[in-house]
Amino acid sequence: FCKHLNLEIIENIILSHGQEYTHLYMTNYYYEYHLIPEAEQCFSKIKFLRCDSRVKDNSLAILTKMCKSIEDLELIIYKYENNFGIPKLIENQENLINVSFLHKYSPYDGLFRAFLENSLIKHANTIQYFNICGQLETQILTSFVNLKDLVLMGDWERWIYIENLSLPSLQSLYTRDINTESLKGLIENSGGKLNELNISYSVIFPDAISTKEIIQVICQNCPNLTHLEFYYKNCNVLDLEKLLIKCQYLKILGIYYIVEDEFMNWDNLFNILVTSSPLSLHKLKIIYPVNQPELKSLKLFFDNWEGRKPISLIISIKGDFIRKKQLNDLIGNYKSKGVKKIIYNISRNWSWDQI
Repeated sequence: FCKHLNLEIIENIILSHGQEYTHLYMTNYYYEYHLIPEAEQCFSKIKFLRCDSRVKDNSLAILTKMCKSIEDLELIIYKYENNFGIPKLIENQENLINVSFLHKYSPYDGLFRAFLENSLIKHANTIQYFNICGQLETQILTSFVNLKDLVLMGDWERWIYIENLSLPSLQSLYTRDINTESLKGLIENSGGKLNELNISYSVIFPDAISTKEIIQVICQNCPNLTHLEFYYKNCNVLDLEKLLIKCQYLKILGIYYIVEDEFMNWDNLFNILVTSSPLSLHKLKIIYPVNQPELKSLKLFFDNWEGRKPISLIISIKGDFIRKKQLNDLIGNYKSKGVKKIIYNISRNWSWDQI
């Protein structure tokens, strides 16, 4: 039987008598879900809920009454018309583990967000994953003593309270557009257990000094990293060298090079990677460089990589058909020497799991 009920695309539905659903998607806030026959019984075993924060009172009443076992909550928040009954639904859960507040916070919904955040206090010991788009209204993060995965999406404003935030169980951290000082403080107090760190930016990018400071903080506090993605400039090549030497468990490395007026110095980068990378490194992704690497630079890199663990190299830059054929020919010659794959022009939906 189907265990996933997606009401985003199904509005006129008669639920099977006795069927219990574990996943519920209800983001059409205007739809009267309470009118669905057998709704109360079928919703009683829901473990995953994706819900519009403007959900109607009658539909929310059914969820609050029947859903006690939600472990994974994704709440889509809007500027206006948010339902202030949702905190009660959150408080009613018995084992809430993953929480995502999606869509960027706005200055118009501060009171609602504060109520939401305070409703998580009851679940402070069980929450292990938290995803937030925008600054928090409260200091609820200080309560998540068992938090393992944290996603923070900001607007480059300084998040002062997270700079001294202690998260002793944190293993994975993804940030986007977080102020450098706030990010440094968060990494410093992460407890030393981080094995995955992804630092990205969309509008404002850090200068070379900020990048150097971030790399230094990583070197000092993240010896167990296996997966790292961060912003890089040519002048940070020696800082990268120190990082590679310090992070001896690194398996996956992603480098964001978003500098429109400066070509990537491929030879310097490849040289540091060959001489300083830990033996565990086997996946390398380079994002948005202005210029493509010369074939002779790639050939030298592959020559020097010989004898190490086979590497997959992903470069997100457009290449013409002739270029791709040349690369395929080059790869064919080096597969036996430690080169697994090279991919050009990756899509937005690309993930490491594809290689």
